[in-house]
This record gives sequence, C-alpha cells and structure tokens, in this order.
Amino acid sequence: MRIGVVGLGRIGAMHARNLAATAGVDEVVLIGRSRERAEEFRQRVDLAGLGACAAPLVAGDGWDAELDRLDGVVVATTTSTHPDFARRAARAGVPALVEKPLALDVASLERLADEIEATGSEVMVAFHRRYDPAHQELRRRVGSGELGVVRAVRATGHDHHALPVDYVPVSGGIWHDMLVHDFDSIPWVTGQRVVSVWGAGSVLDAPVHAEHDDVDTALAVLVLESGATATVSGVRRNGAGQDVRLEVFGTRDTAAVGLDARTPVTSAEPGVPAPARGYEDFAERFAPAFRAEMRAFVDLVAGVGANLTPPREGVVALRIADAAARSLRTGETVSLL
Repeated sequence: MRIGVVGLGRIGAMHARNLAATAGVDEVVLIGRSRERAEEFRQRVDLAGLGACAAPLVAGDGWDAELDRLDGVVVATTTSTHPDFARRAARAGVPALVEKPLALDVASLERLADEIEATGSEVMVAFHRRYDPAHQELRRRVGSGELGVVRAVRATGHDHHALPVDYVPVSGGIWHDMLVHDFDSIPWVTGQRVVSVWGAGSVLDAPVHAEHDDVDTALAVLVLESGATATVSGVRRNGAGQDVRLEVFGTRDTAAVGLDARTPVTSAEPGVPAPARGYEDFAERFAPAFRAEMRAFVDLVAGVGANLTPPREGVVALRIADAAARSLRTGETVSLL
C-alpha cells in the first residue's frame, strides 16, 4: 500500500521512518509545498538500521495530485490546518492519521466529527498513548480490579527541552498542546469521567510564554466521578530528561507507566544508584507507542484493525483542557457536569 505523509517537519520525519519500517507498506509518499522540498526532506530522513525490507520514501507531487492515489495518509502539519486535511481526506475516502489536536475548540471538533462520521471514512487522531503497550496494560489492571478501588492518580508530563520560540505562538498552549495527552489518558485508563477541574500555572524561566498568554509550568487537579482525584503536573523544560508517567494508587496495589531505569528522578536516599541516561525527548520516550500507533493505522487502512482514537474521542480531553485554561484565568474550579 502507498501511504502519504503531509507535513515535512520533525514529527513527519518520525512518522515516515516508522511507516517505512511497518510491514504492509510498499511506499511512503512525502507531500510538501513542492516536489523539490519533498525531495530535500526525503534525503534528510534517517532510515539507518531499518534494513533492506524498509519501504522506500519517494517525493510526491503535492496533496491535490497524490490524495486519490493513496491508500492512507498521515497528517503532521501545523495545528490550524488539521481540520481541513482531515475533512478532505475523509471526503476522498482515504483513511487518515491526523496529529492532535484535530480542532482547538469543542464546538468545531463536534461539527468536524459529525462531518467525518457522515462520510463513513476512518480518521484516527494521534493520541499515541492509547496505543502504548504500558498504558494499555495499566488500563487492563485498573479495569480488572487488580489495583482495587482507585484512590488517586498522578500524571507527570515534563519535557526535557524547552519549546522552540517560534512554536510557542502556534502551539495552542500548555493545556491543549502538551497536557491534553494526560487529559485523554486519565479517563481512558481509569474508565471514569472527570467531573471538575482546577488549574494553576506560572511562567518561571521562559518569558516568551507570557507574551502569548501561556505558562511554562502548570498543575491541574481533576476530580473523577468516584470522588478520587488526579493531579497532572506539566513542565516545559526539565533538565533531568523527558519524564512522562502515569501512576494509579489503589486499595490493593499501585501501578505506574513510565517508571523504569531511565526515569529521570534521583533519589536522595543513601546508597540508591542514580538513574541511567534519561530519555532525550518525547519521541525517544514513546518510541514503542509511536511504532504501535503506526502499526494500528496500517491495519486500519487494510481493514483489519480497530480505531481507538476516532475524532469524537478527542472531545473529552478538549473539554478538560478548556476547563483547565478557564480555571487558570479565573482561579475557580470548573464543573464539567
């Protein structure tokens, strides 16, 4: 099958490499503003280590020329363009994997979901943690009752590196760009609705965020329908390394995602060894999840897989992100009931 990648940046390069390594893909078509730019990008994508079985990368002729010739397409463009690319792919009957967020407000997302569902086409939103083996296992343990009654949840989302300055204005902000993944995974893993949200945040070391009504350090407290609470910590620059965890504390046991030899937390207890080299960035931290996500998308294109992240699933996370942003502005707890 021929799978296109539109959006020739860092995320597009990662998706192109993962597509090339995924069985069933015969050709990865790179789509940019021009064939020349796509060819330059092709030469920069690192396929080292994939072996002779890797699917070739080719420079495409552009979105309009290529869309009807594709079996599927991955959209890794800037956020503001996601709705149009998703809509056009769905109308053409071409399954699409679209980077989050699919839309920046709930009303637009619900309208877009209606449009896409009416076409009967598959659009998969890139909430990659739902495809992550560890998140899936944590969800299974919670659902099976192995942890007992969930008392508390703690999510950590600390990026190793600060955002590029030119990305801050178009990022959508810390709640919608970064912590929206936690806002998606917490209800999904626990199987519980979020009923209220309180958020706080500050600009501690990157003044550019303040210039765009954003923060570089944030905390949200989510109350789940059972009465249990979930705390979500977000930091835009964490010198120790990429730290993304989800911990669930139950009456019988506690289980966590992201707790391993590379978790960038140094113990102050005597005799406890320091962690191994931390994860460099989110791509390295979630490399297995991104590969699994691409495998799931290729299976979806082939008609043999399930879509865990259709457009309407994103409404829950977006409502929580909106509530956190509102709470930060007003200082009040926001009800989602």
